[in-house]
Amino acid sequence: MDKKTCLVTGGTSGVGKAIATGVAEAGYRVVIVSRTEEKGRKAVEDIVRKTGNTDVSFLLADLSIQSSIRDLAEEFKSRYDRLDVLANCAGILKPKKEVTPEGIDLMLAVDYLAHFLLTNLLTDILIKSAPSRVITVVGNPRYLEKIRIDFNDIQFDKNYSGFRAALICALMRAVFSFVFAERMKGRGVSSNAFHPGLVKSRLGRYLPLYLKTFVNAIMLFVPQKCKTGVYLALSNDVEGVTGEFFVKRKPVKTKLRAYADEIGVKLWKLSERFTSIRYI
Repeated sequence: MDKKTCLVTGGTSGVGKAIATGVAEAGYRVVIVSRTEEKGRKAVEDIVRKTGNTDVSFLLADLSIQSSIRDLAEEFKSRYDRLDVLANCAGILKPKKEVTPEGIDLMLAVDYLAHFLLTNLLTDILIKSAPSRVITVVGNPRYLEKIRIDFNDIQFDKNYSGFRAALICALMRAVFSFVFAERMKGRGVSSNAFHPGLVKSRLGRYLPLYLKTFVNAIMLFVPQKCKTGVYLALSNDVEGVTGEFFVKRKPVKTKLRAYADEIGVKLWKLSERFTSIRYI
């Protein structure tokens, strides 16, 4: 049971599946999170076929529901005795506003709060498995530097836009990655954000037909690999490196760090209230 283990959210497609595949190729035990058994089983079969690594499995969870995330964390810790890499890759893009049964905007719930809650729930096993890594997919820092979180409209109630909500949630994930890195200093857990570049995904599956057709056409020419994500999960070059933002496998200077210093504590406390969790 001492085999290195990687847990990947969003592991049935896109960036998550690309990272799961790359890590499986390196011989890690890989566990992906899937909302349905059908998608989870298919993704596992694809990864096993491509890599020859049979130690790939899936756990069921609906990342829009916090009770499901809590069950996921407990099930993972009951089955596995270590967690070397947590890859936060799940995400959706909804053109129309939807609300979860818990009264939270759906994109806020899946694209940000799910990462915050799951990472905190797994902090104990990450520390136990140190040196361990948390890698969080974000996006292009050049775009994120131009926006700000509106704490007076945290659930995107005013003039909802799915693209705007996606950007704000990506910004939240970047801030979270930096703040978590600070909180984990001295505990052997690194936390880094990264821009995945273009990776074949199903992120546009909820878009209107005309946009979905356009996005699907582009995806025909997009690679299925995520080199930066796999690099952060596996490379000895980044052992102990934390609190960075990686683009094309290189740490980059970004104004997002200063913004995280400015509003990080406020976002963290707000996230605690949304998830009813206290930092471990």
